[in-house]
Amino acid sequence: MTTLHTSQPVAPAALDFSHLPEQPLYGGGDKDTEGMGWQLSPAPFVLSKAQLERLNQLGDLLQRFVQGVDNLYRQSQNPNLPVPPWVADLYDQGKPESLLQFAGMKRLKSHLPLVLRPDLLLQEDGWTLCEIDAVPGGMGFTSALNRFYRKNGFSVLEAETGLPGAFLEMLKAFVPEKENPVIAVVLSDEAGDYRAEMAWFVDTIRRGDDLAPAYENIFLAHPKDLDLVRDQLVLTDPETGEERAIDLIYRFFELFDLANIPKIELIQYAVKKGLVKCTPPFKPHVEEKLSLALLHHPALSEFWQKELGKDGFEQLRQWVPQGWIVDPAPIPPQAAIMNLLPGGRVVQDFAALKNLSQKERELVLKPSGFSELGWGSRGVTIGHDHSAEAWAERLGTALQSFGKTPYILQKFVPSGIQQAERLDIATGAVTPFKARTRLCPYYFVQDGKVTLAGVLATCCPADKKLIHGMKDAVLAPCMVEPDPSSM
Repeated sequence: MTTLHTSQPVAPAALDFSHLPEQPLYGGGDKDTEGMGWQLSPAPFVLSKAQLERLNQLGDLLQRFVQGVDNLYRQSQNPNLPVPPWVADLYDQGKPESLLQFAGMKRLKSHLPLVLRPDLLLQEDGWTLCEIDAVPGGMGFTSALNRFYRKNGFSVLEAETGLPGAFLEMLKAFVPEKENPVIAVVLSDEAGDYRAEMAWFVDTIRRGDDLAPAYENIFLAHPKDLDLVRDQLVLTDPETGEERAIDLIYRFFELFDLANIPKIELIQYAVKKGLVKCTPPFKPHVEEKLSLALLHHPALSEFWQKELGKDGFEQLRQWVPQGWIVDPAPIPPQAAIMNLLPGGRVVQDFAALKNLSQKERELVLKPSGFSELGWGSRGVTIGHDHSAEAWAERLGTALQSFGKTPYILQKFVPSGIQQAERLDIATGAVTPFKARTRLCPYYFVQDGKVTLAGVLATCCPADKKLIHGMKDAVLAPCMVEPDPSSM
């Protein structure tokens, strides 16, 4: 359930900053980002009731889409089904055979990510969905901001038990055979930028807060902290020194990094033998951005309509920019890449795109996934924001990477401009600025039901084209516009 914790908003001068975390959750803790790691707003970001309604609809649609991706991949491996085999070949590129075999285990057949976080770039009359993250950061940060503004009298949009409480309820429901399962949030070195926020998040669950009771059977662990003892995957309780048998792992590490993760063989062995459950599952195909390009592939239109329903298919295609998978293979003379360039110009070779004009380069190039460049806006190139030489070089890299790390092209859709405000913690001064905004709603899936647990807005200066948690961005949780009759 998603609810609004509501009371009368207060003036910025009355904000009590003691409700911020004592230590930065990200970054170096500069004086103008004290306690958080980014810039603060004097109030939550306001969503309209129509936007909230669309966000709730989007959660169910995304769950069906991710289920559809899993079905698409598995059906493509079956020669007796109409999905073409090249689909699975695309998803499998660059993946070690051991991971592909692990992903194909019958034990994992029905498992899908329980947390879904899309990146939505706000437009004047809607949004553009540019990514779906199944291993998202930001849950701790969003939860901390919700708490800060809620404690200061603002309305915030979050689950009834808050993000931490809803996260716990979701994980416990995944192991219904255990009354009080021991849960390990396993975070690797590669994901170390998120350790502080996840430590705060897990600690909030352990000690409880004003929305949910304490639950002490959850721990933040490094992979090296785990051991296999007497057919149990265990960790050591940092408070008691007692060995605790783990029932569930929440995986906070990327699959491309498995070779660098200590004791990953023990973790996978425990999952394979049914000694422990793990979410998100070790299924690399559900974490690839190329799925968004395949949503627009004409050969798969019938499949997606069956999976999403006709209305859902059309709605998601409106939100997701048209995309293509960058493939160096020659295209037959009777074929062409359609709808890529303005004016209907025919493209018969991706390499020819190296010579596009700046106007024609209004395209986004990015690795599909399973790469150190596949997350956090790393590896993303906005064509018209770079010189012709830089564009040609990066497109060349994408073409050479096919077979190991496929890249996708998407049409660049400029986000709209919103009015935002930046709060100076030291002086209380509020500075308005023009911003481009990304919404990150956090959806939790429990027993097939999708809950909108919280929404984070990232407001970047309007001259930025890549919207992410940069140092000069203002990050704020969301609230819904008040009912005029209650004012």
